[in-house]
Amino acid sequence: MARAISHREKNIIIAGGIFLVCFLSYWFVIVPKREELKSLKDRVLRMTKEYEQIGSIEKQYNRLTSETESVKQRIGRRGTDFDLSAFVAEKEKQQNFTRTTQSPPHSEAYGDFEKQTSTFSYQNKSLDQIVEFLKQVEKPENVVSIEWLAFKPKPTDPSQLSLDIRLATVAERKEGSK
Repeated sequence: MARAISHREKNIIIAGGIFLVCFLSYWFVIVPKREELKSLKDRVLRMTKEYEQIGSIEKQYNRLTSETESVKQRIGRRGTDFDLSAFVAEKEKQQNFTRTTQSPPHSEAYGDFEKQTSTFSYQNKSLDQIVEFLKQVEKPENVVSIEWLAFKPKPTDPSQLSLDIRLATVAERKEGSK
């Protein structure tokens, strides 16, 4: 037999239904939207950091570009026929510095430029002679740098040194080179 629902029971059922609708709405609508909002905030934060990093990289790029221009100008003043071995031979002649051996020059392409390296060896030189020679070779306007160097004292006279040095420079690529 069906019994009539009292006013109080009716209110409890309605309250239960409202609670159930609110509970289901919270778990299936609000909670996913909150997670989506949190994910969106995290993504915005990551992208903001990336944007700041891009700005920093752009500043560094602009600084390097401006520094590169002066180096390109110095390379251009040297002429297209610049040869590292001939340059070192000229500096040796100016400093009365005699070469013992030289490795064959090596070139690596870098866009419109190429890096040229060669190793030179010298015997029986004083430290003062070596320092003065290196000052003349590694001037900024020469665009020549020292990649590495090694000293070894002469066993019979420690004031005399042997020097092995690898010099490097950058030059414009010549037509026809790889």
